[in-house]
Amino acid sequence: MGIFRIVDQLTKGLDGATLRHNVLSNNLANVNTPGFKRSDVDFQGQLKRHLCSSNTRFSPSSQRPFQFVVEKDRTTIMRNDGNNVDPDREMVLLLENQIQYQAIADVLNRQLSLLKLVIGEGRR
Repeated sequence: MGIFRIVDQLTKGLDGATLRHNVLSNNLANVNTPGFKRSDVDFQGQLKRHLCSSNTRFSPSSQRPFQFVVEKDRTTIMRNDGNNVDPDREMVLLLENQIQYQAIADVLNRQLSLLKLVIGEGRR
């Protein structure tokens, strides 16, 4: 896997974590909305399936478009008004997502630093 493909995959990971953050934040914003059904993004599952099914050789023509999917949770009901948002659970999921985002960002920064070093050494 080339460094550019790694950077691309990490960027997609950041996009997915950002989307999940927005979805979870929306759940919290609607905690008191009657009938509201929470949504989520299976961030890890979708990213893992994409990475496992991706072609190992990099070529622009072999890259499949990939998007994270927002899914509504219609299986649970927390309250009599039909709302299924548990604020405690949403806060935990937001924290987990923040940790994942930071981990991906750290790896991306290391990859970009490595690329910068290689470019700088190539000039000598």
